[in-house]
Amino acid sequence: MPDYIFFRKGEQIAVLERSEAEKAPLLTDQGYEKQYEEIDAPNAEHALARYADIRKEERTTEHAFITGTVFSTIVTAILR
Repeated sequence: MPDYIFFRKGEQIAVLERSEAEKAPLLTDQGYEKQYEEIDAPNAEHALARYADIRKEERTTEHAFITGTVFSTIVTAILR
């Protein structure tokens, strides 16, 4: 399976197969930023779906951490 790399510009995501890495400068010149995720997938659609899952998991984890911290701070303040 090929490896895919991702570039992001705002809400737009571009997917490149690693073998097409010579096209990366064209994207960066257009304002895209290379993302650190690299995914092994059978095609670009599967790679993009996995990338979306990873980003969703990151947002969910971040939200849970923030709300958990806020909740515990409030409870601690009340119990004092």
